[in-house]
Amino acid sequence: MMSRPQKYIEGEALDSQHAKSNNALKLRVAVLVVCVLLVSALVVTYLLFEFLKTREMLRNLELKQKNVKADVTERLPEMKPCSTVQPTCPEPEVKIITQPCNIIQPTTPQPTEITTITQSYSTISTTTPQPSEITTDDPCYKCEDGWKQHGENCYYFSTRKSSWNASRTVCRTQGGDLVKIDSSEEQSFLKTTIQQITGRYEIYFWIGLTDSAEEGKWLWVDGSPLNERLAFWYFHEPDDWTEEDSDGEDCVRMRATWFDKSCKAHERSICEKPAECDFTSVLEQQ
Repeated sequence: MMSRPQKYIEGEALDSQHAKSNNALKLRVAVLVVCVLLVSALVVTYLLFEFLKTREMLRNLELKQKNVKADVTERLPEMKPCSTVQPTCPEPEVKIITQPCNIIQPTTPQPTEITTITQSYSTISTTTPQPSEITTDDPCYKCEDGWKQHGENCYYFSTRKSSWNASRTVCRTQGGDLVKIDSSEEQSFLKTTIQQITGRYEIYFWIGLTDSAEEGKWLWVDGSPLNERLAFWYFHEPDDWTEEDSDGEDCVRMRATWFDKSCKAHERSICEKPAECDFTSVLEQQ
């Protein structure tokens, strides 16, 4: 049997070495590619984490800045003269005094006791103070215990939290409704009372204003439209924010200024109703 020439044997050995060298090179390249991909994935993950972390920090800073601006804006009016913060209040009407007078005065002869009361009340009516003289100390106007009197109205500052609609129901069961703000002087009274009750401006109270019927058309609970000259919105409010409630913010809460809020949110509330004239106490003073 003939053996293969020596030069063929050496050639086959050299080819085998080249093949092994190529395989080793391919393996090293594959390992390098995998390492590069892993490093790239780690870098992308780190950059994404840093981006999310930075965005969260910026959001927190924006919220803090908004809160600081709110506090500064709301406390600034307290440093101004009273003539600036509290404009001249429109003269109140005397409807609550004059209307009962027409009801009590009889048109037919009455028993002696009722006639005496009527005559006494007639004397009071002739000396009724002019609108500019009416004060919250007028003995004719009375509010129930727990209600705060201001002019001819009584106000109840409820610390129980509930939705706007539930708060309104509670007010109506007490003979009133969520407060309607008719003047700068009334707004100032409510703001001051909130600060006295809570000791700070961070506590919100529902008021009787909503645009739930038509977006952007703000109506009071009695159906009257909002007078924009007597609107006390906070900066950039109302904004109808939808991140907490997809239905937006259709009801109004206040502290020193007004903010729109989802009607489903639970807040404290302010009820309002007319003060009643206590004729008995008036006659006892005669």
